[in-house]
Amino acid sequence: MTRLSDRVSDLADCLAKLLGPDCVVTDPDELRFYSADAYSAGVTAAMALRPASGENLPEAIGQITAAGFAITPRGGGMSYTGGYLPVRAETVTLDLSGLNRILEINEDDRVITVEAGVTWQQIYEALDPLGLRLPFFGTFSGNRATVGGGIANGALFMGTARHGTAAEIVVGLDVVTARGRVIKTGQAAFRNGRPGYRNYGPDLTGLFVHDAGALGVKTRISLRLMHKPAEAGYASFAFGRQDSAVAALSNIARSGVAEEVYLFDPATTRRSLDPASLTRDLARLKAVIKGQGGLAQGLKAGAQMALAGRGFVDKSM
Repeated sequence: MTRLSDRVSDLADCLAKLLGPDCVVTDPDELRFYSADAYSAGVTAAMALRPASGENLPEAIGQITAAGFAITPRGGGMSYTGGYLPVRAETVTLDLSGLNRILEINEDDRVITVEAGVTWQQIYEALDPLGLRLPFFGTFSGNRATVGGGIANGALFMGTARHGTAAEIVVGLDVVTARGRVIKTGQAAFRNGRPGYRNYGPDLTGLFVHDAGALGVKTRISLRLMHKPAEAGYASFAFGRQDSAVAALSNIARSGVAEEVYLFDPATTRRSLDPASLTRDLARLKAVIKGQGGLAQGLKAGAQMALAGRGFVDKSM
């Protein structure tokens, strides 16, 4: 029987010819990095790929599976779900963070199409000058977390209370199957079609979201857009009991009055009150002032934020 190391070497040579030598990773330290997420580590993968484009990627995926290796797609590496952790050594981790182009912003149809390695922050910054936004517009780690990873692993946070999870804004996907076939979902799958609506018969788009990449590798994603709200407001409350806080959070979410609502546990609150976070607070204050649309409004909002202070959260502990 051929040793695993020989099989890895043969596959690495084939993939290097197809994608370029810089795309193939076999260094043991790097492979341990690619085989872990934010909280835990899996079995160390035999190889990692980091393509700089989607060209030849379907053929590469077909070669990997034909050689008997599993594939775990990976985005920004910010996941804590275990979704891309290898479970056996015969695994190739596919780093899609290099597929980071915004392909189209269609203002008329209110659709944006991106490669899977684009971050939520990239999208927000590209849409902001146009007065547009995603309904669900990113995770807490959105400056690094990718859209592909969020769609695959059930991302929620910014905008979820009103607009749902990341999966609910997807209108179409390009997915590469294990054999290297490209499947298009949504309205763009029609000949001469373009992304707009998600369904045309069975909901194939829904089949490939929240699957952790098990059913295919997402390379291109189309998402709904909306007008960016003209103003934003914020409020915070302290609770002495966890069940009271959870009930309030649920009621706010059901009312639809807030785009996102969340709880901070006592440990997180203590970290927020650490004096070492003052620099971060000043950066937030600057962002609040800048985001109010006018200097006078910004200064007023900043003053209110400063007067509110940080110590009041102690009452919740």
